[in-house]
Amino acid sequence: MRSSAVLLALCASLVLTVSAQVRYRPTETGPWRPWSFTGIASARQSRGAAAAEVQAFQARLQELAAIVKRAPAVATPIGFAGELWGALDGHDGSAPGQPAGRAVPLAGRLTFGAFPLIEFERGGRKVNEDLKGGETELLQFAVNQIDGSIYGTSRPQGWGQTQLAAFVEPAAGSPVAGQARIGDVFVVRKNQKPLWVPFPLADALAPLLDERRALYEQRRDAYAKAVAEFAEWQTPAARAARRADWRKSAAQMPNGAAFVENMEKADVQIEAAKRTQLAPGGPDDKGVREAERDFKDADGLIAALSPEARSAPSCYDDRATRLGDRFRRKDGAPASCRALVTPNWDYFDPKLPRSAPQVVMIAAFTRCLTRESLAQTAPRGGCVINRTLVDSMDWDAVRAWLDR
Repeated sequence: MRSSAVLLALCASLVLTVSAQVRYRPTETGPWRPWSFTGIASARQSRGAAAAEVQAFQARLQELAAIVKRAPAVATPIGFAGELWGALDGHDGSAPGQPAGRAVPLAGRLTFGAFPLIEFERGGRKVNEDLKGGETELLQFAVNQIDGSIYGTSRPQGWGQTQLAAFVEPAAGSPVAGQARIGDVFVVRKNQKPLWVPFPLADALAPLLDERRALYEQRRDAYAKAVAEFAEWQTPAARAARRADWRKSAAQMPNGAAFVENMEKADVQIEAAKRTQLAPGGPDDKGVREAERDFKDADGLIAALSPEARSAPSCYDDRATRLGDRFRRKDGAPASCRALVTPNWDYFDPKLPRSAPQVVMIAAFTRCLTRESLAQTAPRGGCVINRTLVDSMDWDAVRAWLDR
């Protein structure tokens, strides 16, 4: 099983399942497992990819895999089994401004795993997982992926479930092995066009307005329904029907009179509580008024924008409390207001084949740079090998592999 779980999870699961001591083999030479590629039907369909294009994309990923395998750190797998596999990713073109899948290059990923060589007993026989299975921290090379999900940035509060291609601009970080860091990834590219472009202020506020409108309407309608149901609950006919039900149940009980008396008391208490809850100025009514106020605040803010402000670059400040300070124009905003951006789909050169890799991002690697991870030095696969691989790879060869 391929997994990014830590090696400790592997050790624990093996001890529990086979009740035997796991023995690591850190000095033995491991195998390179066979190449595999996944391009499921939904991914192909979402990108409008022909079979020949998918085959060509797989071939390009295999070229990158060959560069990885040439790195001195992994060329001869000592203490681990190496595995490289590729996949075609689907394309979600449902968000506003997203191009159709057939209008952009194919995208996917090459995944590397260094699975530690281990040996244990099962049913009285020695078993290893050299050729398949195991768990380790994976390293991914994401190809032609420039949407916001790749960078690991947070989503602004208030956008709810609205489908948007926009995201908070990822911050730059310290380079690793000479590769530029953006958010949670390291980027290798030759084309220096921007990977994203500013997101207009009106577009940044629109999902907030939609969420607030939906909440207000939901609370308003629920409150109106509850008031109508309570009015019906208090009618003589409804009261008589409840009492008839109590008496019918009481007839089957040894002390039915006490049951009816308790239900009469409970009915009075329920009515008093409901009257307080649903009264004008009560908690439910206040909830409706609060949602209405929030909706009108957002509506008024958008209505007051000038045409220039509507199209101006936006930013998001998670420290601010007022709506107009949390979502505002980027120009003139404090440093705490981080730019909102959307993928720059014009980054890609349309003259190149759709299978051509134009940018690669090294993902799932920053976890190998934490203090706890750096303290792990035993050559048992996972992050220890991932770090030495990144340090020893021929990144010039990767750049030469791009844009062909």
